[in-house]
Amino acid sequence: MPTFTPEHLTDIASRVLASAGVPADEAQVVARSLVASNLLGHDSHGVLRLPQYLGMIGDGRVRPGAPVTVVRETSCTAVVDGNYGFGQIVARRATEIAIRKAAASGTSSVAVCHSGHVGRLGEYTTMAAEQGMIGMAMVNNHGGGLCMAPWGGISRRLSPNPLSFAIPTDEGDPILLDMTSSVCAEGKLRVMRNQGHAVPEGWVIDGQGRATTDPSDFYGPPQGALLPLGGAVGYKGFGLCLVMDILAGALSGAGCSGTSDIVGLQGLFLTVTDVGCFAAPEEFKRQVSDFIRYLKDSPRLPGVAEILVPGEPEFREQRRRLREGIPVDAETWRQIVEAAQAGGLDLANEDQLP
Repeated sequence: MPTFTPEHLTDIASRVLASAGVPADEAQVVARSLVASNLLGHDSHGVLRLPQYLGMIGDGRVRPGAPVTVVRETSCTAVVDGNYGFGQIVARRATEIAIRKAAASGTSSVAVCHSGHVGRLGEYTTMAAEQGMIGMAMVNNHGGGLCMAPWGGISRRLSPNPLSFAIPTDEGDPILLDMTSSVCAEGKLRVMRNQGHAVPEGWVIDGQGRATTDPSDFYGPPQGALLPLGGAVGYKGFGLCLVMDILAGALSGAGCSGTSDIVGLQGLFLTVTDVGCFAAPEEFKRQVSDFIRYLKDSPRLPGVAEILVPGEPEFREQRRRLREGIPVDAETWRQIVEAAQAGGLDLANEDQLP
């Protein structure tokens, strides 16, 4: 399995994007975003996405260099049109707007339409936490990209809408919740298929509604579906997904699931809250950190070495991969090399640590 330093992998990703006509500054932003996901262990949102992004550029679903425009706003709200630009560019701009408005008004909400795939949602809530604010964000698939069955259903009727919260602490790393309303993100199935791994039971059904552990059954033919988060109480994940689809789709103008057959675009809804408008920031962060320590001090079940809070596994993995490098499975690397060759870029002999 090839292993890369973050710098080397970012350089490769940037060159791959540039070979498809992406402006250099945008290529850098998108490449850094993808590699940051790999660093945190979210390979489903890392450089695995490069062939997908190149395909979207090729068929016009993503337009490099597209302007990001505000089409409606108040002092504490905005509706942003990404004009089919790269999701990482659009979402960062929308988050910057939300942070600025929250600093002035206490709380702000921004809805986004016509955006490419934004990548790892926690990237944007973390931007708020780094400013001492609380970030909340959710996306849908702009009416298309259906992957998940509704509770009790078989066919794909929903996108696996993710939700993220980031909350500042006085420990350095924020609390970072970044989860899908389906059992897992579709990209994780793609990683498992590329690596030849089985899917855990309860994640996927095949095209006939039967439980399966073969990720190929999801992709078909006939296509299977992801299941809602929650197992026997999956109606909770279904309900969460439904509400987020409305907020990210109907409010933004992107459209709720089932209103489009275009795959790869996303609607986004995010809210940023300035802690200082509600409580003394340092006291707030102290209380959050005390709460974390209280939870970690709980007696543990047999075999449990430590209680971890949301974001902690990812930040630990980030530190490990910064030391040891980022692994990219052989099939994903093959797909990246093949996609790069179509743009005239030869990545031969670049699959080792320098």
